[in-house]
Amino acid sequence: MLIFFGLMLLGIEAKRQGLMSNENQKQLSALVINIAYPALILSGVVGSGTRLQGAELAHAFFVALLVILVVVVFGKLTPYLLGYEKKYHGIINVMVVFTNVGFMGLPMIQGMYGADAVIRMTAFIIPFNILFYSYAIQTMQAAGTRKKQFQLHELCNTGMAACVAAVVIYLLDWHLPYALERIVQMTGGLTAPLAMMLIGAALPDVPWKKALTNRPLLGFVLWKMLIFPTLALWGLSHFVSSPVLLAVALCALATPSGNMLAMLAAIYNKDSFLLATEGIALTTAAAVVTMPLVAFLMGIG
Repeated sequence: MLIFFGLMLLGIEAKRQGLMSNENQKQLSALVINIAYPALILSGVVGSGTRLQGAELAHAFFVALLVILVVVVFGKLTPYLLGYEKKYHGIINVMVVFTNVGFMGLPMIQGMYGADAVIRMTAFIIPFNILFYSYAIQTMQAAGTRKKQFQLHELCNTGMAACVAAVVIYLLDWHLPYALERIVQMTGGLTAPLAMMLIGAALPDVPWKKALTNRPLLGFVLWKMLIFPTLALWGLSHFVSSPVLLAVALCALATPSGNMLAMLAAIYNKDSFLLATEGIALTTAAAVVTMPLVAFLMGIG
């Protein structure tokens, strides 16, 4: 958490010095979404290491799909429960569904349980990324001021291509040439620093006094970071006995709203960009307390 806050502070300083501006943040966001993050998706499967096989792999994907079903249902319900205007339904929805499971959850799981747990998290990250490049974009567009019908060709983007390639590479156990593997890994390594700096660069524009007195937003933070993950994990614990899989599910449910969502808002629904930045900032700050608390309540650790 301190590392992520440090990167956000660098973004604030870059904004203060004019290295990041409101004009170039959209271009940098597009670079992260279309180049760096797809490379991060691929970097999770191109290296060598322990692999899940057979029943273990199927079980991990089953739990991941179960978690996705839960977050999608509650993502749709949350803006209605909190009484948000229609134009904000999209961003509130996706801020429940899509968390920092990749940028924040992976390092946590690796530190706690080692490489084997990282492989299990791959079963979560791939379907979540497929959903991100389809469901998240369509939900943001649907809530925007410019309505348009869903077109299948809109799923043809670098992120979705990376997801499909990751599944193929993993299942067929392909090994890329060393130079290409390093290019993918180094490019993917740009994602977290750039994404967190972009969030930091947007923070000076956040009306903090308004955000901290915004009862619906504070209610969202309490629901998203504490109540919902605790209830969801309690229900999941009746079907999942593996403490490692429960810890992976914790990272999918209780990490802050994903910083990539602010970049999506900047591109697809500018009306919700400020709310996205406020929500991401507040959930990131709250995570320092809420994640350990949820883990303690569920006996995960």
